[in-house]
Amino acid sequence: MNLGLDSLAPKVGAVVCLLLAGVVFAPALVVSAPGSGVAEYYAAGPIGVSIVGVLALLDVVVFLAGAQERSDPATLSGVALVSGLAMVLFSLLWALAIDPTLLFSFPAEYAWLETHRWVVVTGAAVAAIAAASYARRVLN
Repeated sequence: MNLGLDSLAPKVGAVVCLLLAGVVFAPALVVSAPGSGVAEYYAAGPIGVSIVGVLALLDVVVFLAGAQERSDPATLSGVALVSGLAMVLFSLLWALAIDPTLLFSFPAEYAWLETHRWVVVTGAAVAAIAAASYARRVLN
């Protein structure tokens, strides 16, 4: 059993979720070309990607409450796990639904958007892994 890593899970999860929220909302803050299609980029898929950023911000609070033992750990770990898995699902649905024409229509200075979607999916997966580690620690 890896108690050292498991006890760090809520702190790592909070940091990962904070970074994930920043990554999700970065295009909205950085891409400034008029008519660039940022709104369409965010709205791709059945529900878009903004929900991933919102869930990540929620999980920051959940993980920090868990790290500070301010609420029932079983409840917090369950919320973190469910929302972590939801972030993975929502980010995958969004990433696979982005129209390649839209993706490659951004100006050359925003070429990083071509890989942005996979960074979001990876961040959501890392957050879900941190949540699973936290739940394992709490439930064992």
